[in-house]
Amino acid sequence: MLSTLSFSYQVNYDDVVDIVLRNYPQSRVTKIEISNYKGKAIYEGETFNKGQKIEFIIDANTGEVYKMDPNYDDEYNPSYNLPVTFEQANRIALDNSFNGRVKSIELKNTDKKAYYVVEVRENKAEKVINIDANSGKVLNIKESM
Repeated sequence: MLSTLSFSYQVNYDDVVDIVLRNYPQSRVTKIEISNYKGKAIYEGETFNKGQKIEFIIDANTGEVYKMDPNYDDEYNPSYNLPVTFEQANRIALDNSFNGRVKSIELKNTDKKAYYVVEVRENKAEKVINIDANSGKVLNIKESM
């Protein structure tokens, strides 16, 4: 049984990445977070295109793009292709959770090692699960009440 937050909506994490890539084909999505905007479930996040940060807001049910704006203040240059997608990181995190819901997924790169930081909410606890973006291996899990 696979129960994920993104499956509760018509648009999943990989759909969000596809929507962003349609607008910025050379970009790398680095953060997707589920939240509420004007009473609607939305994904908000960021992508980097040619070193430029672009922030986006996308409706979680319709896929409508509410915002996709460049932010000229931040720079980043990801130059790697990753075998583990946002949706796969979502599933891996939920496999390591008991009735959890993914709150956010962020792609990070430390010492040239790419990994996902996935925040999962379980009842009254929260878990932060780090997942290797190349292998899908869980690097560590931190739990807080």
